[in-house]
Amino acid sequence: MIGILGGSGIYSLGKMKKEGIKTPHGVVDAYAGKIGEEEVVFIPRHGEEHGTPPHKVDYKANLWVMKEKKVDGILAFYAAGIISRYAPGDFVLLEDFIGFYSPVTYFDKFEGEIKHADMSEPYNAALSGRVEGACKKRGVRVRRGGVIATTHGPRFETKTEIKALGLMGANLVNMTSAYEVILAGELGIPICGIAIGTNYAAGRKKGELTHKEVIECMKKANEKIKKIVDAFVNG
Repeated sequence: MIGILGGSGIYSLGKMKKEGIKTPHGVVDAYAGKIGEEEVVFIPRHGEEHGTPPHKVDYKANLWVMKEKKVDGILAFYAAGIISRYAPGDFVLLEDFIGFYSPVTYFDKFEGEIKHADMSEPYNAALSGRVEGACKKRGVRVRRGGVIATTHGPRFETKTEIKALGLMGANLVNMTSAYEVILAGELGIPICGIAIGTNYAAGRKKGELTHKEVIECMKKANEKIKKIVDAFVNG
């Protein structure tokens, strides 16, 4: 079984059965069904009508569902602001992250043993290779080298924050990604991530940042996302 996490503009993957799943961390509305011959569980992290802002997403519950469903791997999609290297509309494979602002963990107590998750390779190389193959199969250009920083939200970042993140090595920024890769790592679930560059981050272009441009870009990317999911799931 494959797990799919979707963000801004990704609220459905077709006809799937909605199920309220209880976890130790809360109840999650997940969607289960088949894509081709493969069983898939899909969670739109912001809800089906984008009613949940990034700082209120129940990441621990969402990733726990993936564990309970015994998924073999997770494919996560993210709308991302562009700090450098990429352009709006680019699909980018994530290779590393900056998550200093993301104090989320299942390890709230060290009972019996000390636990620190290894983040040397946060995004699984085999799954990322599978994504590349899926993109090539469906004629979707995907770029490598994504280093994504996660900030709290729901506000956009300041120009100085973006400048600092760029100096630290980030070329993309969003408000959700680090939480999920950290928790997946703690649970031992392989995860790969694709960021869709939706807009230039603060200070990287003139004018006001709005969520409208993010959603418009993700709407345009939706068909490509579905093609990637179909090819990724069915190999």
